[in-house]
Amino acid sequence: MLKLLDVLKIAEAELKNYKVHFAIGATDKMVPYHKFLIGEFKEWQEGQTNKNFHRPYVLSLIYYKKDLWIFGGVYQVTGKPVPIENPEDNWKGWKYTTELIECQTDLIGRIMVSYKKEYRQSYPNLEMIPENGMRPRDMCVSSILDKRVSINDFVGFDKVNIDYETLQVIMRDNIPSWRAALSNVKGIYLIADMKTGKQYVGSAYGDECIWQRWSAYAKDGHGGNQELKALLSEQGEKYKYNFKYSILEVCNMNLGNDYIIGRESYWKEVLQTREFGLNKN
Repeated sequence: MLKLLDVLKIAEAELKNYKVHFAIGATDKMVPYHKFLIGEFKEWQEGQTNKNFHRPYVLSLIYYKKDLWIFGGVYQVTGKPVPIENPEDNWKGWKYTTELIECQTDLIGRIMVSYKKEYRQSYPNLEMIPENGMRPRDMCVSSILDKRVSINDFVGFDKVNIDYETLQVIMRDNIPSWRAALSNVKGIYLIADMKTGKQYVGSAYGDECIWQRWSAYAKDGHGGNQELKALLSEQGEKYKYNFKYSILEVCNMNLGNDYIIGRESYWKEVLQTREFGLNKN
């Protein structure tokens, strides 16, 4: 089976220069994969709880599913880490500066790596010999995708469940399948606060389609809505990253405002968002 290091052309004598980063979220395993999809993996990786990158190069592998990782690139550590802290969540750590190097960059997000990691360490030396299981240097290429993994094409109104960062990318990149679907329907949508579980029911009617309404949310998180604006004013602008968006019901563009407003009221009653959520009327 083809070894990853053979594809990357990393020689035996160079192993001592590399750390492997098996990037996996502490509470949500898919966090680094999500950061990769929205183009923020490098920045995410540069923030570390400890001084983990004390070698010249980092070989990044991103958790995809059990025993399967995505090649995220090879990075050169270009300076000493500096201490950082985030008072909002009481997080302290170290900020690295890194640079993506020319090492099969065309295969980033395309190489699927098969590796059963039977030890807890997420930052092993590349030449490490574990007590059990396969050595990092022997990681194998499971497959090479035709194109880089990316945010999925629109797969149906009943499957929409995206967070704020993903919404921003969809709108920023004007992803064709999402624009085509959301530009041709009015409807009722749900915004969920992932931190508290509270929900907000909204609607797109009049001359607005869901695409246009959600474009407004992507700009500032509240889209001009007074309840959400008040929440962000109280909690801080970054609180919008706790929001998640889904669609409750889609309606034909020819349906009148009264009908859609009536359906919005129905969903508020069903989900009790006036009593226990973020709707005030």
